[in-house]
Amino acid sequence: MKLYFMIGLPGETDADVLGIAETMRWLQQECRMKGRKPLSFNVTISNFTPKPHTPFQWHSVSTTEFQRKQGMLRQEFRTMRGVKANFTDVRISAMEDFVGRGDRRLSAVVRRAWELGAGMDAWWESLDRAFGAWTQAIAEAGLDLQYRQVEQGEWNIFQAPQAGDRPSTQDSPYQAPLPWDHIDTGIDKAWLEADLRRALEAATVPDCSFEGCSHCGVCGTDFGHNIVVAPPPIPAFQGHFVPNIDRVQRLRVWFGKQADMRLIGHLDLLRLFDRALRRASLPIAFSGGFHPGPRIMPAMALPLGTTSSGEIVDFDVTEVLDPDDFRQRLAAQLPANIPLYRVMAIAPETPTATRLLDRADYYLSVQAVDPPAPIRPETWQRWVDEILAAPELWLDQVTKAGKPHRVNMRDRLHALSWLEAFPIALAQAPQSADDTLTHLFYTGTCRNDGTFLRPEHLIQILEDLSGQEFLLHHAHRAQLHLAAAPIPPKV
Repeated sequence: MKLYFMIGLPGETDADVLGIAETMRWLQQECRMKGRKPLSFNVTISNFTPKPHTPFQWHSVSTTEFQRKQGMLRQEFRTMRGVKANFTDVRISAMEDFVGRGDRRLSAVVRRAWELGAGMDAWWESLDRAFGAWTQAIAEAGLDLQYRQVEQGEWNIFQAPQAGDRPSTQDSPYQAPLPWDHIDTGIDKAWLEADLRRALEAATVPDCSFEGCSHCGVCGTDFGHNIVVAPPPIPAFQGHFVPNIDRVQRLRVWFGKQADMRLIGHLDLLRLFDRALRRASLPIAFSGGFHPGPRIMPAMALPLGTTSSGEIVDFDVTEVLDPDDFRQRLAAQLPANIPLYRVMAIAPETPTATRLLDRADYYLSVQAVDPPAPIRPETWQRWVDEILAAPELWLDQVTKAGKPHRVNMRDRLHALSWLEAFPIALAQAPQSADDTLTHLFYTGTCRNDGTFLRPEHLIQILEDLSGQEFLLHHAHRAQLHLAAAPIPPKV
């Protein structure tokens, strides 16, 4: 269970902070059940940073105060098992406060911090680097004193008069000019001050949509007057949505990925099919379980950037559909560069295309890196013949556990040939600026159990044989070959 809390709000007491730990202890007791494993809690404690145009825009909490409150909670959490606490770094909170309520002098700071590499500042792995960039940018802009005042909680840091500024004659600190006063949000500044006082008094302020106008200043002739409406009734619970999991028919679709669609990743392709099915009102079947999903089953994920004219995907549907009608309705909702070539209806008990994968045909566009001399066609043909004649083709690989091992790829290479020209099917593939590309065709093992011959494997084999470095300019999967499927028994 994940929980989120915030410390540093106006009017907060130590009892409020310790109440977070008390809440966690109460939850641990309430969420226990005999015979069940105790729940684990992941708690995130964030630091409040005030924002302009809000009642808390005058509020300030020092870095030391944040550290003290975090220390109180850390001490309490040490006595609790099954609770993992995450605390927002106080340096980031001080930086957010400094930048969020600064004036125009911060423009140079923001630009300089970006030049020094600040970015993704909330990510723990780049926290120290980002903090160093911001502090250096602040120092170069001459705003060290102001930032130290933020750390110490001395708001308003920009209230001190600058050269050329007129002295303030306002008695109330709430009336002192703020860097964002020239921006009109429609809310009166005096109302924000009054709302802050109500917050410090712990007064309940009703929602003006249902309880009447709060006179904040937004409503008027320009924005329209406040309209009080009755809260909508809570609808009766009709039960959780249960998708249709009946699998009446399986439709196997051969399709392609061309041109800009080669930049669509595997998960995005699944989302694309899902949305196209819904737009076409096609009755797709769903899986069961706690997170049901549409039964869309691609045969093999295509690497990003690779084009194809031979992809296969299976769809399980809840009604018997005509394959041609299914293809027309689905194609009408897909981009032009996702062509549908063929649709075949098969029994839903038939093994999926993923389980039947056997081989794949590839066209490769290869470029030599700084060759000592142009590589002649007869040289390419000699290399191809030597690869096909080799009894073993060993490659060094690394397992998922990080252990190196050698694999013989010879039994995975079924065909290899050198081509004089690019096939017409690859006309939409990315083209090179010169004519130094060489084209290869090969058929390799492509199984779902991890036994396959990738294009980069073939490039490595070619480099080991020739002693020359090559760049895989483009790969195109022309066809996926499926093994013969067993005939399902009749019911």
